[in-house]
Amino acid sequence: MHVPTPGMSYVGDAGRLVAGYLPPPGRLAFYGGLGIAAVMGAIDWPVAAAIGIGTMVARRTGRGMEALRGRARRSTSRT
Repeated sequence: MHVPTPGMSYVGDAGRLVAGYLPPPGRLAFYGGLGIAAVMGAIDWPVAAAIGIGTMVARRTGRGMEALRGRARRSTSRT
């Protein structure tokens, strides 16, 4: 029976696709450290999850606010 194996280009494309969904290295280290702290028992896992989710929400909200401020600056500079 023949089992197809992926070629190098397919593997490279898959790696780039996955890397596009990962956070930047600094944030990845933060979330990794948070996970390690939970596994080691330094903090409980629900606390680690709440910190991680809260950080993600705060970052997204911050980006949204920056975009709104930028639009407001552009609209006021036109008048």
